[in-house]
Amino acid sequence: MRKRGAIVILAAMPAWIYFARFNIEARKSPFGYELGSAVFPYPQSVRAAGTFASVLTFLGLCILALDFDRWIRRNRSK
Repeated sequence: MRKRGAIVILAAMPAWIYFARFNIEARKSPFGYELGSAVFPYPQSVRAAGTFASVLTFLGLCILALDFDRWIRRNRSK
């Protein structure tokens, strides 16, 4: 079985870490409970990192599922 999907998911980890770290630090501020609202929106870089991480994780899961399906079909035909 190929490991492409796992590699893509691991490539998304730095973006998830950046997004989570900003989220945790911002919530510690006095107005942190308003994070993501119109009063205290996410910065562009954080929104981009979250979107990038989500898309890359979804893509990695899809690739992992397709590789697993091919691996099962190949083993079943032998």
